[in-house]
Amino acid sequence: MSYLIGIDAGSTSCKAIACDHSGRFLATAMQPTITHYRENGWSELDSDELWNAVAVCIQNLVKQLDGEACDGLAVASMGAAGVLLDEQDCQVYPIISWFDTRTDKIAERWKETYGAEDVYRITGINPNSVAGITKVQWIKEQYPEMFNKAHRWLQIQDFISYKLTGEAKISYTNACRTMVFDLNKRDWSEELLATAGIPRHLLSETVRPGEVIGNISSDTERITGLKAGTPVFAGGIDYVCGAFATGIIDAGQMLDSTGTSEQILVITDKPQVDPKSMNQNFTSVTHVVNDKYYMMGMIVASGGIFEWFKREFKCESFDELVKEAMQQPIGANGCMMLPHFCGRYTLGIDATSRGAFVGLTTATKRGDIVRALLEGLCYEMLGILEEIQKISHTEIHSIYAIGGAAKSDFWLQMKADVTGLTVKSKYVPEAAALGAAMLAGLGAGIYKNPADAVGRVQHPEKIYMPNEEKHKKYRKIYEALNKNLYKALAGFNKEIAEVQSYLK
Repeated sequence: MSYLIGIDAGSTSCKAIACDHSGRFLATAMQPTITHYRENGWSELDSDELWNAVAVCIQNLVKQLDGEACDGLAVASMGAAGVLLDEQDCQVYPIISWFDTRTDKIAERWKETYGAEDVYRITGINPNSVAGITKVQWIKEQYPEMFNKAHRWLQIQDFISYKLTGEAKISYTNACRTMVFDLNKRDWSEELLATAGIPRHLLSETVRPGEVIGNISSDTERITGLKAGTPVFAGGIDYVCGAFATGIIDAGQMLDSTGTSEQILVITDKPQVDPKSMNQNFTSVTHVVNDKYYMMGMIVASGGIFEWFKREFKCESFDELVKEAMQQPIGANGCMMLPHFCGRYTLGIDATSRGAFVGLTTATKRGDIVRALLEGLCYEMLGILEEIQKISHTEIHSIYAIGGAAKSDFWLQMKADVTGLTVKSKYVPEAAALGAAMLAGLGAGIYKNPADAVGRVQHPEKIYMPNEEKHKKYRKIYEALNKNLYKALAGFNKEIAEVQSYLK
């Protein structure tokens, strides 16, 4: 029996799965991702520690499947984090974590010197401190003597693949997160690299996800036990590989991934890089299959609001709270919530926006507040998906829900009723790693195409059809009240933020 390997090199842990061609897990392994938090608030990773974690995961898989043959391997990874290596393949500076904001002044400088609109037009990204190019610029400016030793600049996906094969090739989807990848040319932007002052020879060759990178080297076989000559294929960003594993491969499909935050990802045929829409703060970059693209928005606080509510008000479990919300009518007896507990990210970034419950009276029950919380998150999602449809001229015809919300039938039915769209819930274990394994299967010729891969790798699915009568009620509340809630509170919230800043 042969198998496929998918690696997920994530911010919290490195995971590896071995699966058969139908996606059935044969072996799994996990090692923690060690993040070093500095006193000044910086966060970094050591490239050797990261590689060792991945190598141990592969070792464990090979031991569990002793004697079986591997058809191929691909890597899914966190985005916007990279490492500079010298000619001996030693790091010249630690990996700056993707969420480390020490580079925010460099991001602002991009807006002033090159222009945010031009960056967005080329890359689909608003200049920001997460972008990989800002991190390598920071090293160059702060530690020029270290930067001058650099022979390669590798993102996490091509770093792991390079350690496996000795070949430096990067997937389009990972290259996108650097902010120097031209979406239309599907190659590095010479213009942006020149502006950054970063020579192209440091960067890996860009390749399509699923394309062969190289083969496991004899050195890697000694370290991992995986047979030399095993092919390694280009993977992608973790959550985009997860979308593939969930079955989201065609324009008009939407992924709604709800955890602490909520990511809303819609597949499109073309990149949406018109500067007229950049202030809405969507990311528009390449998908891992079918040469498609995706637009992504985010609700910064989603499941995190539930966690806050339970913690601070000493409430029962999530299920008990939802049970109380189910007893209340649509509209929560006039109670509404604005879910900007961590500011507003999509539909116009606004760090001063605050969360709010409005419409409360002495008759308001806890169930009303919980129902308003759920409805407020659904309305926020509706606003994001409608704006994506407007900008991209893509009709969204289905929503695939994964994450915490996928465990609540009531919440998923509400999403269907609020949006008027069919919602499908899939339980896809280790979706990022599985999506990477499926990309390896595509590259190895096991699957004819992405649709064949999705058809053969099946998972349990629930379908929630919208109730037309309830949809009309939700729509009326949305149009008459919810659409105006952010605008009504925006000025006041800005004043709150100003007062809080000088009272500190």
